[in-house]
Amino acid sequence: MEKPEGESIRVLAVDDNPEGLFALESILEKEGYEVTTASDGKSALKLAAQQRPDLILLDVMMPGLNGFEVTEQIKLDPVLRFIPVVLLTSRDGLDDIVDGFSRGADDYIRKPYKPEELLARIKAALRTRQLYRELNSVSSENDNLRARLGTDGGIIGESDKIKEIFTVIERVKDADVPVLITGESGTGKELVATALHRQSRRAAKPFIVVNCSAFNENLLESELFGHVRGAFTGANTNRQGLFEVADGGTFFLDEVGDMSSALQVKLLRVLQDGSFMPVGSSTTRKANVRIVAATNRNLKEMITTGEFREDLFYRISVVNIELPPLRERKEDVPLLLEHFLLYFSKKQGMPPKSLSAEAEKLLINYDWPGNIRELQNEIERLVIMSGADQVIDVDYLSAHIVGSKSLALAARPKSSKLKEAIEDLERQMILEALRRLGGNKSEAARELGISRSSLISKVQTYGLE
Repeated sequence: MEKPEGESIRVLAVDDNPEGLFALESILEKEGYEVTTASDGKSALKLAAQQRPDLILLDVMMPGLNGFEVTEQIKLDPVLRFIPVVLLTSRDGLDDIVDGFSRGADDYIRKPYKPEELLARIKAALRTRQLYRELNSVSSENDNLRARLGTDGGIIGESDKIKEIFTVIERVKDADVPVLITGESGTGKELVATALHRQSRRAAKPFIVVNCSAFNENLLESELFGHVRGAFTGANTNRQGLFEVADGGTFFLDEVGDMSSALQVKLLRVLQDGSFMPVGSSTTRKANVRIVAATNRNLKEMITTGEFREDLFYRISVVNIELPPLRERKEDVPLLLEHFLLYFSKKQGMPPKSLSAEAEKLLINYDWPGNIRELQNEIERLVIMSGADQVIDVDYLSAHIVGSKSLALAARPKSSKLKEAIEDLERQMILEALRRLGGNKSEAARELGISRSSLISKVQTYGLE
């Protein structure tokens, strides 16, 4: 028997006939195989899960679970499916053979068998085992690649915190319960919502996104629930609301903390029984949607101040996914840099660019108060500004990154020009205020002594959202 040095080939032999099982075990052990035996299908499944043998020889006709049923369960298991299964049968009818292969069997041997035929079939099955191992390895590499380059939703990372989020997404993707995604601005809340939808059984249905802070109360109500003709000035026709459009799919409410008290009551009703009324209508309508909400605000504090309904909070937060800021998962920064460099190089029609060691170190050590969105904007700017240079050096980095290892406001900017230094300081102060106040622009503007519209304009100018 050929085998790698030091490796023992483990075979699970299963037969309800004691004499036949003993004879099979004797042949295998004489050839140097490590043999474990079972006399019924249930025991075989248990031993296969515990020991993960290299090969399973399985009698077809057994009381309880027969060989076909055991084979099917093994091949449905994400781990055991990579173990070759060879059926042992005294029946050689075409229907039985086809049934065995359709359940996932890799080969079959007709009883009574000659020892030399048995051993030859085993060697062939072990070659299949090697192919399975390679397939399993490729599958694992693909899993790692997905972690590095993002899931269907585009989430990139392999840190423990991101792996925990992947695990939660996997567990709740098909559970029809509301999910609340929390985290600072720019941490990727919409990406998580997208991943939840794309990996769920609702994936073929609509995925509707509404930013609650982008509309005033009346417009948002009309957007969500629709309106009937004549409901208000300009309502010349009936209009379907986005909840109806999303029927059967997923509805993502971004910045749910900015929703008015009146709309919170109506959202609560949708969560309770899926019902709502279009603006101006007295007719109740229903929609089957999964609600995913997100906010960068502290909803529990808003409950104490009366800004957010407690009953709504507990309805939307059956599952809470909290996204860590980028500064708390710096091991993911190199992957993000790699991803965005490749993406924006391709977008600009350029060969893939790279970073000098010093530039990469500065980018990794920077705290990224604007999180992934800020990093993305910086890399896009670097790709464009570096022109024909293949390697992006420190000279191209933004002044606030070069001049600061953290967000300390006293950090010395790279530029010696007063205007650029003032802009750098202003940008850092805005970022710090927004981070400290959970992205609340009204509060940040009040603290900074400027109007909210002026703050929004500066945020857009500096590419902070």
